[in-house]
Amino acid sequence: MAEAVRVLVRYDFPDKDGETRRERNARFGQESPAVEVPPVAQYLWEWFWDIRRSQPAGFNGPNPVTNAELMAWVQRTGQVVRPEEAVILMDMDGALLTAAGGAD
Repeated sequence: MAEAVRVLVRYDFPDKDGETRRERNARFGQESPAVEVPPVAQYLWEWFWDIRRSQPAGFNGPNPVTNAELMAWVQRTGQVVRPEEAVILMDMDGALLTAAGGAD
């Protein structure tokens, strides 16, 4: 799941000019990898982006999701999040933060 986040950030987030790397690659005839989310984990993908939607951006890109914010989301939605799912969600967040900080 973390790899899908990395690919999405790297290829589908627009740059300062509003163009994505995927669009730029297509313009130059270059392939871009697909974002692959296993069907069995689609719910985690949806949860992650729902959690991120309420996360404010910092001065240098996205802020990390804290445990308190994850718990607030759990309370707001009524979702039951197993410990291993919480680990995956936090790994996805780490991948987003790393990819957003290193995106060119």
